[in-house]
This record gives sequence, C-alpha cells and structure tokens, in this order.
Amino acid sequence: MFKFSLEAVLKHRQIREENASRALTEVTERLQRVRDNFNRLQTLREGELLVSQAALEKGVPVAEMELSRFCEIKLMHEVDAAGRLAEDTAKERLIKEEELLSCVKDRRLLERVREHHFLAYKQENEKLELRNLDEIAVIRAARLKK
Repeated sequence: MFKFSLEAVLKHRQIREENASRALTEVTERLQRVRDNFNRLQTLREGELLVSQAALEKGVPVAEMELSRFCEIKLMHEVDAAGRLAEDTAKERLIKEEELLSCVKDRRLLERVREHHFLAYKQENEKLELRNLDEIAVIRAARLKK
C-alpha cells in the first residue's frame, strides 16, 4: 500500500490554501463595501456642490452659505478618507492574492512530489511482481524436470 511520507504537510498546505482563499474573499467583500461607500460619499459631495451653486445663484444669506460650505468641506474630508481606505484595502487584497498564489504553488509542488513517489512505488511493485512471477516460473520448471 502506497504511503506518502509528507501527507501531513500536504494536508497542512491545503488548509493554508483554504484559509488564504477565505481571507481573500473577506478582503474582496470589504473592498466592495468600501468602494460603495466611497461612491456614495462622492455622490453626496457632488449633490452638495450643486445645492451650494444653486443657493449662491438664488442669493441665500451668508450664514446658510457658510453652513453649506462647512458641510461640503466635511464631505470632502470623508471622501478623501474613504478613498485612502479603498486604496489601502485594494493593496491588502493584492497581498492576499499573492499569499493565495503562493499557497497554491506550494500545494501543487507537493502534489507533484506525491505523484512522482506514487509512480516510483508502482514501478517498484511491478518489478517485485515480475521477480515473484519469475521465481514461480523457475520453481515450476524445476518441479517439471523431476
């Protein structure tokens, strides 16, 4: 019976690959949420700009214009923060992709090693079987001569 000596290592690498895959999925989902939030904030900021321009054209009092401007500045800061968060999350996603690719390569390498060991095992068994058949044939020939 074939027994691969590194089977435990192969199972460990498979588990590492599954964990890396899960981590990549989580980061991808988080990146999508961050991008959605970024897009929402940009839309709000653009809407606030349009409202400010419309208010300016109507001749709204200065106090209201100042309040609108503060809201606009706050939204700009939020958009910038969301943009940086999106960039950081995208970088983290790339790192997770690289980790997953590394895990996949490690696992495939061990699987190839296992295949080579299995082929060597099969060849050795075939040689042993032929040797046994030759011995049986020699014993039979010796019996027939008697």
